Amino acid sequence: HELVAFLMQNGTVTLSELKLHFKQPERLVKLLAERGVLEVEKVRVFRTIESSMTAPATPNQLNPDQVAALTQIVAALDGGEFHSFLLNGVTGSGKTEVYMHAIVKVLEMGRQALVLVPEIALTPQLMSTFRGRFGDQVAILHSALSPGERYDQWCQVAAGTRSIVVGARSAIFCPLNRLGLVVVDEEHEPSFKQDERPFYNARDLALVRGRQAGATVVLGSATPSLESHFNVVNGKFQELLLPRRATPRPLPDVVIVDLKEAGFLDEDRILSRPLAKAIEERIALGEQVILFINRKGFAAFLLCSACGAVPRCPQCDISLTLYKRSGLARCHYCQFATPAPSSCPTCGSEDLQEIGAGTERVTEMLATHFPSARIARLDSTTSSGKRLTDTLSSFRNRTLDILVGTQIVAKGHDFPGVTLVGVLLADLGLSFPDFRASERTFQLLTQVAGRAGRGNIPGQVFVQTYLPNHYALVHAQRHDFSSFAKEELTHRRFRRYPPYGCLALFRFNGPELERVQEAAQLAANLIVPHTRDGKLEILGPGLSPLSFLRGRFRLQLMLRAPSRPALQRLLRVLGPQLGKRLPRSTALRWEIDVDPSNLM
Repeated sequence: HELVAFLMQNGTVTLSELKLHFKQPERLVKLLAERGVLEVEKVRVFRTIESSMTAPATPNQLNPDQVAALTQIVAALDGGEFHSFLLNGVTGSGKTEVYMHAIVKVLEMGRQALVLVPEIALTPQLMSTFRGRFGDQVAILHSALSPGERYDQWCQVAAGTRSIVVGARSAIFCPLNRLGLVVVDEEHEPSFKQDERPFYNARDLALVRGRQAGATVVLGSATPSLESHFNVVNGKFQELLLPRRATPRPLPDVVIVDLKEAGFLDEDRILSRPLAKAIEERIALGEQVILFINRKGFAAFLLCSACGAVPRCPQCDISLTLYKRSGLARCHYCQFATPAPSSCPTCGSEDLQEIGAGTERVTEMLATHFPSARIARLDSTTSSGKRLTDTLSSFRNRTLDILVGTQIVAKGHDFPGVTLVGVLLADLGLSFPDFRASERTFQLLTQVAGRAGRGNIPGQVFVQTYLPNHYALVHAQRHDFSSFAKEELTHRRFRRYPPYGCLALFRFNGPELERVQEAAQLAANLIVPHTRDGKLEILGPGLSPLSFLRGRFRLQLMLRAPSRPALQRLLRVLGPQLGKRLPRSTALRWEIDVDPSNLM
């Protein structure tokens, strides 16, 4: 009688709610259901994904540049056929607002939209932005969700109850059967390429899905990839330009600091005096600062002053990175960790020098020289789950003064309080053994510089470097993508690198070096007969730049072809031959990566 009275008062309730008021209600519910007094119904309840950020629901008024871009996108949507755009807009030009206005048109047509973003760190911000505008029509898909959360989001998309999907690269496979618009934000980002099996580039697949669905595809970036820029030049993409910021503020002033001449604030030579002075001034005014260094940890490695030995990972040919707060020396590739040595494991000397700086060391140095500043760091070791959103929210709410971070802080974030950005060592990216090193350095500097001056106060950027005259830095200082692209494409054309050629990277690895060498040479011998006409070129085989990882030796060879059809013809023949001659096993693994983004 008490349970029935409770139901009469409260209506439909869950079994969990009954358990709060009755002991073991399952027996009573079953008994009453058998007597027809109540009904038991199973209802599917989806998990909700909350965002700690809030965003305005009302759309911003578009400026003339945004209106012009949106008009062409809407015309393509009305046409109902595949069309591809490159939305080339400077940082802060309002590309996201253009996306959302286009999505409104898509929804009015009864179709669906897919928005791909490169970094999980951007998803909370975009989730709040899109849900603020579109409410429960938005589904979120990325790897930081639990399996159950991803499953629920996927099911709602498949059922057609969510018409907008925002997600990382794997969201390209989501079941949207009325797809009308695909947006790839920050299309230049290498994280859109999955460099393990199955290999795919979500940006390229967006174009494939768009063509199959008769949808409009918009690739957006402030620093487009040279491949996309080349497609504009060749007429494959239509370019839409947003040359000015959406706010009245101009692009930030960029100052290149020559570290060969500038003095340093600290004995570790991390912070130049010009940048230190600028930080002090901005903090005194109550403004915010972002410091970017693309290296995590406290020190890059430990060096014995007596014998020159460097503690290395036993499973990788990699020096161990020191994390001072946790007292660990860690490998960033296999995640091996050991207590940081107090003496040299080779000679026993206790004179170990901490070489190089990472985010942890920079944060410690700043706390010493700016004791009143509220400082946080953001890198892959501190950005898991709720910690990421909490740090970003705290910085956006201005309860932090300085944010030190790796690439996570460089892309897509909108922090109106940031007026100063410092790049502590711009040369790190230029030293990579990769033909895209200059392009990625230019992109990264432009993106991180774009975090400054997005509010009401003009921004300033300090770029510390030992190579002040490098063309990637000079063009980034001028915010001049066109001139950089022209100069970089000249180098690419001379060397026949993409977009003037197509690459396939053959990777081989195994625990025995001799076996791996034999396999790589066998592949080379199979390729050589196809290169005699001079159109195809083979580079290698040789040791990979990271030649020993996770207890396995790594070799690679690269195949360069003048066109994609030529490359595909060879791979269709070569793939089955290699599969037959080199069966994959624990002793030997190999793979073919077409259009590789990672050459390490």
